[in-house]
Amino acid sequence: MFPEPDAGLFEVYEWSLSRDGFAVDDIAHAFGFTDPDASEAIVATLLGLQLIRPSHDRDAWFVPADPSIASANLLTRSELELLERKQATGRLRNDLARLSLLFRSSKFGSQYTNSFDIVQVPETIELLLSESAANSSDEIVCMQPRSEWPAENLVEARARDFHRPDTGVPMRVLYQHAARFDTPTREHAGRLVESGVEVRTAGALFGTMFIFDRTAAYILANGEDGGALVVQERSLIDFLYSCFEHVWATAKEFDTGRAETDLISNDMKKEIVRMLISGAKDEAIARRLGVSVRTCRKHIGQVMQMFGATSRFQFGYLVKEANLAEDV
Repeated sequence: MFPEPDAGLFEVYEWSLSRDGFAVDDIAHAFGFTDPDASEAIVATLLGLQLIRPSHDRDAWFVPADPSIASANLLTRSELELLERKQATGRLRNDLARLSLLFRSSKFGSQYTNSFDIVQVPETIELLLSESAANSSDEIVCMQPRSEWPAENLVEARARDFHRPDTGVPMRVLYQHAARFDTPTREHAGRLVESGVEVRTAGALFGTMFIFDRTAAYILANGEDGGALVVQERSLIDFLYSCFEHVWATAKEFDTGRAETDLISNDMKKEIVRMLISGAKDEAIARRLGVSVRTCRKHIGQVMQMFGATSRFQFGYLVKEANLAEDV
């Protein structure tokens, strides 16, 4: 670490620039310091900051140095040290957060009442999910409202399915209907079904969620910053589980060996009609259907073409006039 600048330090440096050099006593003389230690302290600090250097030609004589060199030597090194400490602190914070969650889910932490945590680091989230899955004995349920996943995200999805047939722990997964039209997701769902996982699809899901043994729930953020809310409060977990059950009861079985694209496509069109009438924007409709905005706009164009509409206003009028919203 570099020394903390003293009061008047930079004024002394500016004063030295107009001289050929100076001694410690010259500072006291020029600035009226009565305490000789004050001048020595300023010289020591200027040396520590590399703003002055001893003269090569004269003993106990100092000359100014280039501050840009001091900046490169001191600040860059200090910034790197600060970054390293920040990274180490972040790793320790997430390790402690992970251990805290594991502790409170153990028999030793039952008396603790703090049942909510936010975890930001993706690697920590994955580790927590894997550990919760490994410790599950009753049931795992997943809600994943995404389709058209890039290949790297599908690898992540496989890591999060957590199903191990040898453990006998049942698992249920909910996707959106749009997943049936995405080939990688459809193939992935087929492998899950073959391994004994129950997979269904629904028209709209409210978020990415995992529940393990109804004792721990993870709600994953969909924004750029990512992160996850970890819930261990039983009443809220029961509520989230009931939401899952409500959607599961009306969801359609994902039979990857049978083509149901027409039926599912009609369900998606009905949802598009309802949201268009309500004035929802393309981005909101895409999020609800679990498709990209580009695919969503393609579906919207097909639905509007069915009614012969050239604008959304005309589309809304035609649908309401004919009372056909439920018959799409």
